[in-house]
Amino acid sequence: PGTYQSVRGYWWGHDTLEDQWSAEKKKKEKDVISWTRPGVNLQEKNEFLWAPNRVSQEAAFAKEDDKATKVSFIPKWTGTTDLLSFTTKAKPKFWKLLFYPEEYMEDMAKNRYALLVKGQEFIKERLLVLGPDLSAAHFLCYNNCRVRFRGHKEWTELNAKGGLDIPAVYVPGWFIEAIDCSSSKLVFEGLQNLRNLHYLKYLDISYCEHIDVWCLDRITGEYADTLEYLNLSGCRNLTAHGLEVLWRLKNLKTLVLKDMEHVEDLTLVCLLLLDVFPNLKIIGAEYMDLKLLEGTEHAYLLKDDFIPQLEPGATPTPADPPLPFRPRQHEAEDHVTRPGNLETKAVKN
Repeated sequence: PGTYQSVRGYWWGHDTLEDQWSAEKKKKEKDVISWTRPGVNLQEKNEFLWAPNRVSQEAAFAKEDDKATKVSFIPKWTGTTDLLSFTTKAKPKFWKLLFYPEEYMEDMAKNRYALLVKGQEFIKERLLVLGPDLSAAHFLCYNNCRVRFRGHKEWTELNAKGGLDIPAVYVPGWFIEAIDCSSSKLVFEGLQNLRNLHYLKYLDISYCEHIDVWCLDRITGEYADTLEYLNLSGCRNLTAHGLEVLWRLKNLKTLVLKDMEHVEDLTLVCLLLLDVFPNLKIIGAEYMDLKLLEGTEHAYLLKDDFIPQLEPGATPTPADPPLPFRPRQHEAEDHVTRPGNLETKAVKN
């Protein structure tokens, strides 16, 4: 620890002991936090750094919007200029509700989001006490989510008394393997609490109204090497451009896209993902339109189940029966009318 020397003076501007302590505290808040597993020298450990000051600045954008929409109900008027400014710019909620309902609804939406950001803001002390996995588990469970740890079959969530049956301090061996955030209020700023989870394979963020392109970009960048199951069903803020970043997930095996009719070119996105990941299983999206073959020269492929009905991502095995050979009509006629075939037919007769 640093040493502090008392400074006495008779003019303005000298720092007191309290000022020196305050300056030292602010300096430490700008330091980064690096967390690695004890005894393990991870090659990528430099990529998992927390910068609390930067995280606070990220969350400050939403909180500043909240402050900007709050106006005193009893303004202080000192003249005609203040009265005119009050009626044109600084309008209280009741005034906006009566005469500017559109602005009132926008301000209410910003305030609600700002409250979510405040409730999900990154807490440095929680990470230092619990470590990445247990810290993320406490954050998720107290935000209407649940987790499953590696080696456990049961999901961990709040019990009937509103508590958690997991350690409240760092204990080695507790690693999150699955996260279920379905229908939760998780926001972009809250994803700062879900970092450095080396064993995460399962993630369900279906029907989360605040999950958008920015959230998916952060998720795919953070878990590109481990995530195997991803459920994005009902995320109304996702677009086709947002789904393109899924190519980062190198080990993705199952992708659930139910209730995603609002996404334009969803079929094309699925086909592009299958081109990158041939064994990927996509659930909930109809990306194989067999009706396109009707009325064409290839319509015969639709008869008698000529196309094998394989599950997305499945591959034929040697145990599967061979497909029936069905020659085209003109090939069958050519086979009968060939000279060699006619002679053979005459000999038999």
